[in-house]
Amino acid sequence: MPRAALAFLAFASAAIFPPAAPAETVAGRYIVEFDAAPAADHFLSKSAGAQRAKVRSQQARARAALGRRARVLGSVETVANALFVSTPDEDAPQLAALPGVKRVHAVREFRMVMDHAVNVNRVTGAWRLTGIENAGAGMKIGIIDSGVDASHPGLQDATLLLPPSFPKVNSESDQQFTNTKVIVARSYVNLLARSDPDLSARDRVGHGTALAMIAAGVRTAGPLGTITGVAPRAYIGSYKIFGSPGVNSGATDDAILSAIDAAVNDGMDVINLSIGTDIAPRLEDDPVVQAVERAVQAGVIVVVAAGNNGPEYTTLGSPATAPSAISVGASRNERIFGTAATVPGMPPLLARISDGVRPATPVTAALADVAGLDGSGLACEALPASSLAARIALILRGSCTFQVKLNNAQRAGAVAALVYAAADAPDPIAMAVGGADLPAQMISHPDGLALKARIAADPSAVASLSFVPGPLAADAGRVASFSGVGPSVDGGMKPDLIAVGSTVYTATQRFDTRGSMYAADGFTVVDGTSFSTPLMAGAAALLKAARPGLTVEQYRSLLVHAATPVAGPLGTRATFAQAGAGALDLEASLAAVATATPSTLYFGAGGPEIDSRRVLRLTNTGGTADTFSIAVTPYGDSGAPAPPSGTVTLAAGASAEVPVLWRSTGLRSGSHEGVLHVLSSTAGSELRIPYRYAVRSGPASIAVISQSSGGRPGAAIANAVQFRVLDEAGLAVTGTQIEFTSVTGGGAAGQVRSLDGVSPGLYRASITLGMEAGAQRFLIRAGDASRELTFSAQ
Repeated sequence: MPRAALAFLAFASAAIFPPAAPAETVAGRYIVEFDAAPAADHFLSKSAGAQRAKVRSQQARARAALGRRARVLGSVETVANALFVSTPDEDAPQLAALPGVKRVHAVREFRMVMDHAVNVNRVTGAWRLTGIENAGAGMKIGIIDSGVDASHPGLQDATLLLPPSFPKVNSESDQQFTNTKVIVARSYVNLLARSDPDLSARDRVGHGTALAMIAAGVRTAGPLGTITGVAPRAYIGSYKIFGSPGVNSGATDDAILSAIDAAVNDGMDVINLSIGTDIAPRLEDDPVVQAVERAVQAGVIVVVAAGNNGPEYTTLGSPATAPSAISVGASRNERIFGTAATVPGMPPLLARISDGVRPATPVTAALADVAGLDGSGLACEALPASSLAARIALILRGSCTFQVKLNNAQRAGAVAALVYAAADAPDPIAMAVGGADLPAQMISHPDGLALKARIAADPSAVASLSFVPGPLAADAGRVASFSGVGPSVDGGMKPDLIAVGSTVYTATQRFDTRGSMYAADGFTVVDGTSFSTPLMAGAAALLKAARPGLTVEQYRSLLVHAATPVAGPLGTRATFAQAGAGALDLEASLAAVATATPSTLYFGAGGPEIDSRRVLRLTNTGGTADTFSIAVTPYGDSGAPAPPSGTVTLAAGASAEVPVLWRSTGLRSGSHEGVLHVLSSTAGSELRIPYRYAVRSGPASIAVISQSSGGRPGAAIANAVQFRVLDEAGLAVTGTQIEFTSVTGGGAAGQVRSLDGVSPGLYRASITLGMEAGAQRFLIRAGDASRELTFSAQ
């Protein structure tokens, strides 16, 4: 969606902090945050009740002082001390002058970030250790999303007993959306941007139902196979923050804060947040991040999706930036639901089918490489009439939408299309093709290159495309190319780890045909970090049920430090910014006999010399005394901290602080990272603790955070692109001169504006398209870094 720049304005003793663009805000809606600490800050001291009373008193004074045009829509007091206020935008400065106000936030909109997975992440091995009949027993997983379809067979378990004081609802009529497994059905749709026709807790989208099934669904047979959630004996709490299709597809800060507040008060053990924004504010200016931090402080494990804006650096969204959350990226599954495109003389090519037209019988025709017509192979511009007559068009992914590509190919006479993935995101995805009605599939980048060579050698080569999907074996474990990439906005090491988030077969809603994930049979195949996140939430619940009594930090350590190394999207070793500590290995998490905090050792960013010290707190969580050896493995030619000398012997339950020193000179620019290994001498289990130091440099690359697809010829696009200039370590470079120019199409590049005050290192630029129809190219240049952008004028 388009974005526009904002500045923040200071009033009285507080400030209004808007997000990166008005397009992300809700007109006339504000979060008024007060200076008294919320109740969660006092949970550990047992004085939460007294603090809650103080918060209520402060909010009451502010309510009494509100102007007549301001209306309170709601409030929270556990994970934040805030009122949610509706008032005309011109009156917003008056909110900052209320007694006790710390700051005022313009309300943002967040979006959703959309069987064999349990094998890849060794969940089945964990079941062997705990017994599937005990997996997650007694745990409560809060799904903050679009609601949960409690009538789905995968989300019912008559053998479970309702915990005392449950079910919990905001409206008595929502009792119908609960059962002995789905024990909470609360709705916060009344706080969303637009008036919604359905304020109930019913799932009209399918996203929340899919998440609940992955986290804790019971064994259920679907048309494509039998599926089971990670923690099938866990309870589900449903907190609805997304509304009706076509009305409220986004969720707002105030709804999210209300849901987190309620989930903590309801006693959820784990909270799942498969939501995000493109633009992540600084941590201290992000009310949802602060709420997540307080939920963790209150003893709740919070799991957040890393987002789907990869594979470039700094594409991690909010609230995955929350330091105490477990931020989850996505890896590929060991099978896909798709078909094989067949070409005589070549191995079958694994293909993902689009969400558009799916013929009942195969489409067989001669192939044609679009690159022979437009030079780029992108099909972003009109192609010569009849140039693809009765052919299957081979098209490269990128630059313009799939809908534009397919429509251009169809107008040129194509009967179908094979889109092949781009070099920097080589895996096929399920294409969203909008209104295009040309049958289409996507294949991998390597397969596309092989097919190009075949067409060049034999222009009469024929392909046959089947559109009836089925399960096919695939290369598992690599980071999915769409998975959001760190570092975080504060330079910290995020995401924490990854889990399967590609071609996941799961449940969905069967009620509303307008819902984006509706399926008449109640099952669907999905991609996205939205779906790797509940896999991790289920893993956390299973782990906590099997090993009670540990702290949130210790459960996080067991998950993160038992992760296994993985390959990145291009097949090389994944960096910590891409995959965190690696892929979830739940069986190893259960078997680990030690924990370490913090979960990562980030030594910061600076020059080629480092003299720094970090302290690792090591705890023996096993049942007997143990001796642990510590070693360091740097990646590549990186510098490394010195391993602590000797070994550490700890009695069962005991802890020790282990200093980690790093003294190096002459380090090259870029990221220096590796792993600190902590090995048990009795159990043989190992913790792998990531470390990193970044040596800053000048501009090395430009990461596009969001980009408009284009518009009509001659159109002025006010917020065409938002981007960051990055150094070799993936950190934002500020204060550098940026050139933005039009290359082809006769357009004009607008002024580049810094949004660093809103999000570190962020820039925004506008364009005016030229009058030529088709693809128009623009160029961003900063020092030695450059990035070409293509916009479609149609």
